[in-house]
Amino acid sequence: MRARSGHIQFDKKVKWKSLVPAFRPTLLKFLEETQQLPEDMENVEVLIEENLRDLRKGRKPEGYNREGAMRLVFPISNKVEFYIYGRGKTVEVARVTEQVSRVLQKHRLKHTIEWDQLKLFAEKKV
Repeated sequence: MRARSGHIQFDKKVKWKSLVPAFRPTLLKFLEETQQLPEDMENVEVLIEENLRDLRKGRKPEGYNREGAMRLVFPISNKVEFYIYGRGKTVEVARVTEQVSRVLQKHRLKHTIEWDQLKLFAEKKV
């Protein structure tokens, strides 16, 4: 399957604080699968801690919105959700989204996956 973005939408019972135990393994899996894991893990630990601080306070975290092949973005929304975005329609986006979903399943966080929901990049149907 080729996709530009994979959207993980959590069940209504899942709150931001519910993501605390799963955030570190989720972000590390994302960075590992996208080959964006830096040699200097100190920067990653700071990023994880900043995101965890927001989650512990029940707020939407930053995610991983850096220059790179893919991004993990928490959109401005009232729902608990995030998406994985790639630069073009690739098989990698689907694969990485599925891998991240498995981590969330291990932490018993009920969610669904939708593909290519970004309105900015929606393909025009003629």
